[in-house]
Amino acid sequence: MKLVLVHGWGFHSGVWDKLVPHLDSHEIHCIDLGFVRGGPRASNDMPTDSLCIGHSFGVMWLLKHGPRPIRGLVSIAGFDCLHKHVPANVLEAMREGMRTDPEAQMNSFAENGGFAGLQPEGELDKGGLRGGLDWIATWDEGEALKTLGAPVLALAARNDRVVRKEASEAIWGNGISELHWHEDADHILPLTAPEWCADHINKFADDLES
Repeated sequence: MKLVLVHGWGFHSGVWDKLVPHLDSHEIHCIDLGFVRGGPRASNDMPTDSLCIGHSFGVMWLLKHGPRPIRGLVSIAGFDCLHKHVPANVLEAMREGMRTDPEAQMNSFAENGGFAGLQPEGELDKGGLRGGLDWIATWDEGEALKTLGAPVLALAARNDRVVRKEASEAIWGNGISELHWHEDADHILPLTAPEWCADHINKFADDLES
């Protein structure tokens, strides 16, 4: 099966490095959104009828820009809309931080999000990061999720400090998806719980092919 993987805000496609080796023999297409330069070489191909996998913001991006039709959607600590679940002053403070001191803002994001030390290596694309925050502050792909017409698997972490438990429950826990919780990991599930993620993705892919 073809897999299209899209990373979240503040990362590059290297976020998948620990997960991909545990996936079964699939055709992998990692899309890079340009937030951080210097990551692994990415693909620009998004074949139709793929299983699309997003981390964090990457899920909302796939709902807006991903291939159609798709075989299924996997959300890893993701969302269809974040600004409904985060106080406006939090996003505005991040946007201001990206204008005044991007490096400090990214360090603060990692520290507050509980994943300090897991930030990607590379050069920040400050314009791309600011643009991404604007998207997060304005996009709402709830209708796209409702009309996707494909099965959805959601993987969430109870200790996630970016997409908090209440937000994940509101988005994915309403029968629109098959929702699974990790009890100990954090927002960066592809790096902190890659085998757990892969086990669920492989089973989901097998079910789609059966």
